[in-house]
Amino acid sequence: MTLTRRDLLKGAAAAGVVAAVADPLARPASAQTTRKRELVWAQGGDVSTFDPHISTSSNDIRVSFNIFDNLVSRHPDGKLNPGLATEWKIQGQTAWVFKIRQGATWHTGDPFTAADAKWSLERTYDPAHKTRVSTVFTSIDRIEAPDPATLVIHTKKPDPLLPARLAFYGGQIVSRKYFEAAGADGFRSKPVGTGPVRFVSWTRDDKLVLEANPDYWGGKPDFDRMIVRPVPEMASRIAALLKGEVDIITQVTPDHNDRINANPTTRAVGALYAGLYVLAVNSKMPPLDNPLVKQALSLAIDRDLIVKELWRGRGIVPSGPIAKGDNHFDGSLPPLAYNPKEARERLKKAGYKGEEIFIETTSGYTANDKPMSEAIQAMWRDVGINAKVEVLEYSVRAQKNRDKTFKGLWWSDPTSTLGDPDGMMWRLLGPGGPQDYWRHARWDELGDKARFSVDEKFRGEAYKEMTKIVLEHFPWIPVIQPYEDYGMQKYVEWTPNPNQQFEIRRFNFKFRRA
Repeated sequence: MTLTRRDLLKGAAAAGVVAAVADPLARPASAQTTRKRELVWAQGGDVSTFDPHISTSSNDIRVSFNIFDNLVSRHPDGKLNPGLATEWKIQGQTAWVFKIRQGATWHTGDPFTAADAKWSLERTYDPAHKTRVSTVFTSIDRIEAPDPATLVIHTKKPDPLLPARLAFYGGQIVSRKYFEAAGADGFRSKPVGTGPVRFVSWTRDDKLVLEANPDYWGGKPDFDRMIVRPVPEMASRIAALLKGEVDIITQVTPDHNDRINANPTTRAVGALYAGLYVLAVNSKMPPLDNPLVKQALSLAIDRDLIVKELWRGRGIVPSGPIAKGDNHFDGSLPPLAYNPKEARERLKKAGYKGEEIFIETTSGYTANDKPMSEAIQAMWRDVGINAKVEVLEYSVRAQKNRDKTFKGLWWSDPTSTLGDPDGMMWRLLGPGGPQDYWRHARWDELGDKARFSVDEKFRGEAYKEMTKIVLEHFPWIPVIQPYEDYGMQKYVEWTPNPNQQFEIRRFNFKFRRA
């Protein structure tokens, strides 16, 4: 008997449920009756590096955004708030003046100053450091630190999005003094920041131990110690939560929410992701250098079925490369089409000869990455695409990310760092960006002009044209804008951030008695 795509999807979803239920040790946790002092949480993969300028993957940033601070902070409600800068204002059209927080210190006890911020931001686009965030601050012309309490950032052209840029990737401030003393390898394995937690120890693939920073300028977090455990298998994360071994788990697939909520001591929470899950494409690799082949790949994906069966309806079918909720999201565009007949026609027109096309996936980097890969592989084979799924270890994926050595398609979860296409589409796909596997002269021209323009009407028209180009060439194949769900103990008070930051500062996290 031949399995249908629906059978495959149901089977993939059910497998997680069966695996979770099958654990005989998964007993409900007892109610919390005393003030808890240790926060333990589990995610789908281990940290690959603690250097916040070298990785933007979700498993890394959940940690790095707590070891390090930004000048500006974006809270879970989406609003910008003071961070290491207490206030900012624009002078003229291209000079931003930031007042540096007094009394903030590095984990070493050294005072934080404007000079630290200047060096850290300049480091992001310094070729010598080979960062993954080199395109974030390309609008900056020069930075001045006239005194320890003042930072002045001059942009090449008017950049109204600069405070928002400083609040996310690349904006985490690192210490020049410590980096130069420890060296790059030392810094990346034993970090020092100004954030609410300090590094204690890390046993790769086992656990990361951090302690609360008692001198944190924002107040000591509501715990003494934080332990992060990499647990790739969803069933194991669920079991650990239900047994009370962990307080929070990440990357919960929707088929487990009912079980978590039915347990008397746990609950599931979630937020619509401020970004997309996409299959990024190495468009330099034949036959993926042919737009018709990529159009066929997109047309052969039944996204509605994926949302319904694998995500239990907790997701949105994208209409293009801009996430719903962003500035310049075009609500008039229809969801990306599923048309297997047209997919076959475009493969024929492209002269596709059955070349192997790879999906390089992990199991747990994003929720449902491996099940979605297997479902899409079946859909592609239905239209005659010779698709192969290769499962990578998380560390291998991280290395391929850094070296830009993916050979086909791979899962990426581009976050809209600014609530604007400049902070997602342009940041990643632009020239020199982390996913620069494709170039288009008109697209590059429009993206460069849009990021510097204060004319929102022009920007909107530019992003419409850029979207049209993306939907012809597909440097990304968007699949879903999902809800990102978490499981947690009921004694935890915490709000998930739509942009994947794992915010545990006092304003967003506390333990309470049950």
